[in-house]
Amino acid sequence: MNTPADEIPGHLLLDQYRERPPLDCAASPRARRSRPRRHAARGAALGRLFSASLLGIVAIAAPVLAQTPWPPAPPVQPAPETDPGELPSSITATSADGGAWNVTFSYKPAPTFTRINLAGDFSAWNANDNALADPDGDGVFSITLPLESGEYRYKFVLAGDRWVHDPGNPLGEPDGHNGTNSILRLGRLYSMKTSTATVGDNIVDAAGLEHRQNLPLFFQPLAPERALVRYRTFSHDVRTASVAVKGGETVRMHLLHEGPVFTLWEALVAVPASPNRKTAAYRVDYTFVIEDGTQRVSDPNTYSASFTDATIFHTPEWAKNAIWYQIMVDRFRNGDPSNDPENCRPWKSEWFSASPWEEKSGETFYKNFVYHRLYGGDLAGVEQKLPYLKELGINAIYFNPVFKAPTHHKYDATNYLHIDDHFGKKGDYEAIAATEDLLDPKTWKWTESDKMFLALVKKCHDMGIRVIIDGVFNHVGVTHPAFQDVKKNREKSRFADWFDVLVWDPFKYNGWAGVDSLPAFKKSPEGLASTSAKEHIFNATRRWMDPNGDGDPNDGIDGWRLDVPNEIPMPFWAEWRQVVKKANPNAYITGEIWDRAEQWLDGRHFDAVMNYEFARPVIQWTMHKKTKITPTELDRKMRDLRLAYPHAATLVLQNLVDSHDTDRVVSMALNPDRHYDHENRVQDNGPKYSNDKPNEECYRRSRLVALIQMTYVGAPMIYYGDEVGMWGADDPTCRKPMLWEDLEPYDKPEENFVMKDHLAYYRKAIALRNEHPALRTGDMETLRTDDGQDVWAFLRYNQDEELVVVLNASGKEQSLSVPIPPGSPREWTTIFGGEGKAEFSDGHVHVTVPPIAGVVLHAKVK
Repeated sequence: MNTPADEIPGHLLLDQYRERPPLDCAASPRARRSRPRRHAARGAALGRLFSASLLGIVAIAAPVLAQTPWPPAPPVQPAPETDPGELPSSITATSADGGAWNVTFSYKPAPTFTRINLAGDFSAWNANDNALADPDGDGVFSITLPLESGEYRYKFVLAGDRWVHDPGNPLGEPDGHNGTNSILRLGRLYSMKTSTATVGDNIVDAAGLEHRQNLPLFFQPLAPERALVRYRTFSHDVRTASVAVKGGETVRMHLLHEGPVFTLWEALVAVPASPNRKTAAYRVDYTFVIEDGTQRVSDPNTYSASFTDATIFHTPEWAKNAIWYQIMVDRFRNGDPSNDPENCRPWKSEWFSASPWEEKSGETFYKNFVYHRLYGGDLAGVEQKLPYLKELGINAIYFNPVFKAPTHHKYDATNYLHIDDHFGKKGDYEAIAATEDLLDPKTWKWTESDKMFLALVKKCHDMGIRVIIDGVFNHVGVTHPAFQDVKKNREKSRFADWFDVLVWDPFKYNGWAGVDSLPAFKKSPEGLASTSAKEHIFNATRRWMDPNGDGDPNDGIDGWRLDVPNEIPMPFWAEWRQVVKKANPNAYITGEIWDRAEQWLDGRHFDAVMNYEFARPVIQWTMHKKTKITPTELDRKMRDLRLAYPHAATLVLQNLVDSHDTDRVVSMALNPDRHYDHENRVQDNGPKYSNDKPNEECYRRSRLVALIQMTYVGAPMIYYGDEVGMWGADDPTCRKPMLWEDLEPYDKPEENFVMKDHLAYYRKAIALRNEHPALRTGDMETLRTDDGQDVWAFLRYNQDEELVVVLNASGKEQSLSVPIPPGSPREWTTIFGGEGKAEFSDGHVHVTVPPIAGVVLHAKVK
């Protein structure tokens, strides 16, 4: 079936278009592995006319009408909503003031559970809020919450750590982590399949009107005195929509997308300078005028938006051109055997074989000797292979934690102040650490390992490679001196308020995800409960960003990747961002957020996130079979994400497909039809997951994914070893030691070798992105989605060049004609996946794409 690019099936999911509560409290440890698979708003299509306004490069101004009287038209009054929709037996709802609902959730647990909490996307998945009560003692616990109409995902939390779905609600979805999120659809709008409105009937249905100036989907400051404004109506309900500026002019909006239920409208609006420059540099009061037939009404609300030059969301320019490479140091390269830990595992040994000391331990592979392995990877090894990374084409490294810690992964920090001595100079930590006071930065010194790391950062910078490191500020390891002091001195410790201690005697505390070896910092609504813990983290942050403290950050790291940041209330991160940006305004902050991240990408918290929301649909299209999505659905999901985030963030999102927390991308192809990062651990799923080396088709599919990464909007990220063909299930097998050609032969050489053709493909695809700025910072427009041929074609362009990307996920060669927008060049050359000039006629380029492959055409703009 040949589906036009702007004909999107399904209706717009309202979840994207309602105001979400601020994430003012942290999600529980379990929430990370039980988080909702957030649905994107369906059908938000972006045409060429306003793709530039979304992408913040060039915008075509909307028609400006006459100066606006106020109010510009009689306000339309929405009828009170009295229908909560069809609710499950466990939920009731009654109307409340302001159009909200008083919603009562009920749950009857087993008699052994007396502590029940309700966690959901309405409370940032906090397991400690919303406690249910059983006042009449009948065993049924309940809680009533005020909620607006909307679609919500939730779970009950038993005894603080057992997450269960609502047995009284049949509506749910997989949470991606072996569980189910229950779904509540509250209000009439959320059960609608299609709009029942009719253009020209002189009726504007106010229930469909929506604008939330606090969401980037609806309002984005793009530059001083200019903002992008969007508005929602029911589809087929109104003839025109306009933005009316108080004291200014009325600007006609363009129809952005018309879906089965809702239509989105868009315009660029001038934002005048504020008369009170102390509070805001730019301020605008505005509303919307809607016309249908003879009826001309305005939105019942007047909206106010203000911003300063400083609050316009900017992200580092270098990050827009980044090609990321993730390194887990212990598994990358052993460059200096003198710093090897005790019982260092031979690098080339077969993964599933046991070393002599492992055989004597009495443990089995998964329980638990594989998790204790150390392979001796170090900073010297990374430095040795910088030329390899440069030749590969990467220009930014993300290091998994490098601070002192006992494990291979280092997420159990012993100390934020020092690099692990097994990565640098063995044995240099203890003597210096013994002289330092964690609460007094003046006492902090530099170990030789610290200096080696800073020298590596300098060498990276000299080679044009940026460096960010993992910040694990939610928890530490049990060897951390502050925790050791608390364990020893209990309430008398100087660090007694750092950790989430439950009982002092016997000593009990909360660990991240219930893991005792990862004691978690105590939280407050503002972030960390301990001021001294917060200041320690802030000072450690400054230490690595400007090591010599001279105000020039060039000797420090270029930013941070934040581990489980959702565990710490958001005010902490807003304050921490100020510390980072003061030290280095061009520093980059990215967070481990597994689902939609609008509230994190607001200019006050992060610059980007690890874009798992990119990975999910890409894998589902390229690798799934029974649950495969069409290219039309893929295009919709990707467009939704671009619409939802500020463009400044979209350009710097880390577009990964796998990591140390997932199975390897090529193994995903061998094990299709699983929810992303779900049922992918052999120790949990036994024979249901194949750990065999994938076949050639799987590798072709992983190469297609790599080409998507290199041609799509956002910064691609490669997990170490993907480029040489490494495979494996989720942790631990996704963390094998890197394959190096100069170390061959490895044990089991028929499987463990560098796949030269695979590596060559990665190099070529990365070079393609590096050679064409339009692929990195240009605009994007969908040209064709062909569900019958399983082909997705899109345009990347800037003022100098245009590239047509045609991707074929089917197992057959596909020939097709791709429409070229009016005004685009007419002479196209194949630069990837073929060669020579492409045939052009009747406004189309004619392309033949091999099975499971892609072709890229290029034209210069004259």
